[in-house]
Amino acid sequence: MVKVACLSGGLAGLAGAIEVMGVKGSVTTDLSPGFGYAGIDVAMLANLNPLSVILAAIFTTTMFVGADGMSRGLGIPTYIADVTVALSLLTMLIELFFTQYGIRR
Repeated sequence: MVKVACLSGGLAGLAGAIEVMGVKGSVTTDLSPGFGYAGIDVAMLANLNPLSVILAAIFTTTMFVGADGMSRGLGIPTYIADVTVALSLLTMLIELFFTQYGIRR
């Protein structure tokens, strides 16, 4: 697991270096749009299951794209997607806690 973490970190660093040197040309404040945090949300919503990642990614993407469209069309803040995804993640984590420790009503 440590080898895979080191490999993925190295590849992410390489991608960032290519982005800075090739596309942007310099380091700016808008370099990272927060895809890493979205990836953590997707992985946790999928319960670290490789097949469930597809459904969790579709859900998360739909929330973010839909909130962006609502922001442009109706003037609703895009933070509504962050709140919705965070609440769904929190609900899933509470459910995992209850099932892991056998807490019942």
